[in-house]
Amino acid sequence: MSTLNERLAFAVEIAKEAGDITLQYFGRLDANQRDAKGDGTPVTVADRASETHLRERISEKYPDDAIKGEEFDDKPGTSGYEWVIDPIDGTISFIQGVPLYGTMLACLNQGHPELGVIRMPALHEVAYAAEGLGCFYARDGHDPIPARVSDVDRLDQSIINTTSLSYFTTPELRSLYESLDQQCKYSRGWSDAYAWVLLATGRVDSVIEPDLKLWDFAAALPIVRESGGIWSNLEGDQHLDSTQLIAANPALHQCLLEAVQFHMSSSTS
Repeated sequence: MSTLNERLAFAVEIAKEAGDITLQYFGRLDANQRDAKGDGTPVTVADRASETHLRERISEKYPDDAIKGEEFDDKPGTSGYEWVIDPIDGTISFIQGVPLYGTMLACLNQGHPELGVIRMPALHEVAYAAEGLGCFYARDGHDPIPARVSDVDRLDQSIINTTSLSYFTTPELRSLYESLDQQCKYSRGWSDAYAWVLLATGRVDSVIEPDLKLWDFAAALPIVRESGGIWSNLEGDQHLDSTQLIAANPALHQCLLEAVQFHMSSSTS
């Protein structure tokens, strides 16, 4: 029976391997190495190669574990563990040669996100966490250090981060973003996987994402939790089938949630 420590160490190791695969293509993609999926979102040969590697490594090490990934069909399992893979979160950044993309890997135990790793291959940064073991951050090969969310507890003193204004697709969501932008100190679009790393290391104070799938955030949940943060959907609940999330330290999360709920109730009244 593997321990959580062992699983975390394995996850950190293979996330680096998968991230290194993406670097082989970063900044040198040919037109025939990228295309669009059925939903119109982009995908590249690097996405598929990275996820294939992760699936192979997991299946070798934990053959009874289930696997869910963005690019391929689900693999069923019998162990109660499920790995959730986003080989390149931020494919648009990746295609454009912008280093704000990440490899995200989570492991769920009986549906509960127990561990998560976010590696930023082109930035040489990694954040990882497992339940009860803390959250750690490392950069440029230096020894990992404990990661902690900021202690900013006022919305008007906070930096809110999101991937893109374009994901606030309805008039209600667009006006929510505009309201939060007016209330916070700064709002920025340091995108995709990197937002969670920035939050866990206190470089931004909160994250709001209005359009997510499980592989976009499963790895972030243990990282947020173990770095002292709280996450929820816009209603304040914690469900893995959520598509809209906010996260921050506990005090700021409460402020942000109240601002979100006040705006949403006002806009529908």
